[in-house]
Amino acid sequence: MNPVFRRLLAVVLTVCMLLWAGFAFGEGKTVAVSAVSEEIDLVVLMYHAVMTKESRAGDYVITPEALEADLRYISSQGFRTVVMEDLIAYVQDGRPLPDKPIMITFDDGYYNNYLNVYPLLQKYQMKAVISIIGAKTEEYSARPEEKNESYTHLTWDMIQEMQQSGLVEFQNHSYDLHTLDRGRKGAGKKQDESEEAYQAMLRKDLTRLQELFTQFTGTAPTTFTYPFGSVSPSSYPVVEELFQASLDAQGRVFHLTRDPQCLWRIPRFNRPWGTTAEEIIRKALPEAVK
Repeated sequence: MNPVFRRLLAVVLTVCMLLWAGFAFGEGKTVAVSAVSEEIDLVVLMYHAVMTKESRAGDYVITPEALEADLRYISSQGFRTVVMEDLIAYVQDGRPLPDKPIMITFDDGYYNNYLNVYPLLQKYQMKAVISIIGAKTEEYSARPEEKNESYTHLTWDMIQEMQQSGLVEFQNHSYDLHTLDRGRKGAGKKQDESEEAYQAMLRKDLTRLQELFTQFTGTAPTTFTYPFGSVSPSSYPVVEELFQASLDAQGRVFHLTRDPQCLWRIPRFNRPWGTTAEEIIRKALPEAVK
């Protein structure tokens, strides 16, 4: 089913249920309203690179030891990791989520995600979302022998392996818009750019990576992850045409509901060096931790 039609259908069904609830009597009214308005507060963590040298740590780099400490804490508190497929199915199909869901995401698709993150996901049997930059994956897939945790990116072979494990879900971080040196910030619109030119550019870039995913993995991403969290309202029609959800970088709790609109610009907490997942979660959802 076309994603746009699916979202429209979900809205129509929601309205119908609300109207029905307004005329219902007794217990039936309570059930109908709760089915529509049910909300889950969710922490979505955003990581980038994970490198072995502590000297490289910073706002977007942590060590494997720090990541493992985060995963241990998440497990100890009874949180269950989910991916975008789970959130979309909750909204669109009513599929239930596990108790205390949490989502772990990694942006950019660095090789160190395969080297240092994937083994920890296997060890703790946790799921994660990795959003890749298509041009970088193409570049390093062409020379797979070049592997450096500091700068190289995932190859299609690595992506296939991780995806087939069932622990890693891959999403679209643009084909080649993760840059600040071309007069635009990420996938943002330039000030002097027409709406038509901008949307044509964005559609071409995002579609290129969608097609590559389909070619190499047999599936296409459901979600667009905005590079640098740079969002232009002009991007919305294109993103909603190609995807079912999008990820942003706002540092706040995600309020998941049955409303399909909640899936756009899902907020995430960056996890920098010097701040633990425990600190983020305790501040964001104090009632959910011991």
